[in-house]
Amino acid sequence: MSVIANISVSADVIRDVAKVTTLATDGVLGLVDHPVVISVPPREAFRAVDVLLKDEKAHISLHIVAADNVSLVELGKTIQHSVAEAVDEMCGVEVYAVDVSIEDVRKP
Repeated sequence: MSVIANISVSADVIRDVAKVTTLATDGVLGLVDHPVVISVPPREAFRAVDVLLKDEKAHISLHIVAADNVSLVELGKTIQHSVAEAVDEMCGVEVYAVDVSIEDVRKP
């Protein structure tokens, strides 16, 4: 017997997967909240991880604090790959972009 049903994953779940994946990456010390466009509802006004869903694909923006002893370019590439893969595998949502903004660098 086959069952046909829709499965949807909210942007909040995708945000959580991206957050956990990013924080588990060596060289990431934390996430930083940042101001976003005023048209966003107040509870969404400051987020370290933003998710925009368009045509069932995700655009993810991350704002991180990095360790000062890693290559920032390599760290960004690692995060992009890991987050896209995790969201695709766990949520079944294709990721068309992962933007990584390194907001600060500190000693681990």
